[in-house]
Amino acid sequence: MGHGHPAHGLESRAERPCHTILTGVMDNNPSPILDEPDERREDSLKGLAARLGVDIHNALLYDRALTHASRVAEEGETVGDYESLEFLGDAVLGLAVAHYLFTTVPDRTPGEYSRMRASMVNRQSVAHVANTLDIAPLIRLGRGEEASGGRRRTALVSDCLEALIGAIYLDSGWNTAEEFVARVFHDEFLKARQTDTVWDYKSRLQNHCQGEHMGLPRFEVIRSEGPDHLKEFEVEVFLRGQSAGRGKGRSKKEAEQNAARVALEREGVVLR
Repeated sequence: MGHGHPAHGLESRAERPCHTILTGVMDNNPSPILDEPDERREDSLKGLAARLGVDIHNALLYDRALTHASRVAEEGETVGDYESLEFLGDAVLGLAVAHYLFTTVPDRTPGEYSRMRASMVNRQSVAHVANTLDIAPLIRLGRGEEASGGRRRTALVSDCLEALIGAIYLDSGWNTAEEFVARVFHDEFLKARQTDTVWDYKSRLQNHCQGEHMGLPRFEVIRSEGPDHLKEFEVEVFLRGQSAGRGKGRSKKEAEQNAARVALEREGVVLR
């Protein structure tokens, strides 16, 4: 993500020492403040941090981010589980991605930004990044959760990555968390950008029409031929009551998208 100024209201928090922030988090937990993770666990966490490209100042945050509630329930772990950190990390991830999109893909509508962000931070995308970073082997699970295949569950792995993002934010501040998200979600951003550019012409045309205070585009199937498994559609789009372009495709949706692209080009809209 960009190296610009931190979002308003985050800068002072980002500079605060981790122990100050952590105290507020832990005070709500009736369990005693944690002992340090054992040496083997701490070495594993440091190895993970090196792989993630971040420095660990407080290993307890990362230990907690990778501890499932089932482990706490079965083993009586005082470290706590990742759920609160996952809540925080989800918010940090959303803000970091929103800031990245706003600064690197300028002049889009809120709806377009929202669609791109949603494609980057949905559970499957987050789990894909988590698996790329290979965090699953470090997640501590209870015996029952382990036996049921919890380590392979998309929701669990994605939640742990979000908890790690929360831990990075608390441990190292906003700038480090933002840069981490930019780096590890870069491929997801490219996918979102490609999807938005190639397949969202219809929505972009509708937004263009609204911005120009004209009626919404009307799409009409003017031809469909071929057997069901090889059918081809041709769609014509109308703006201001006049034909603005035609498009073909193997489905009605694809033909509409292609027609919308032609209309956008005729309207002079730059297609990035």
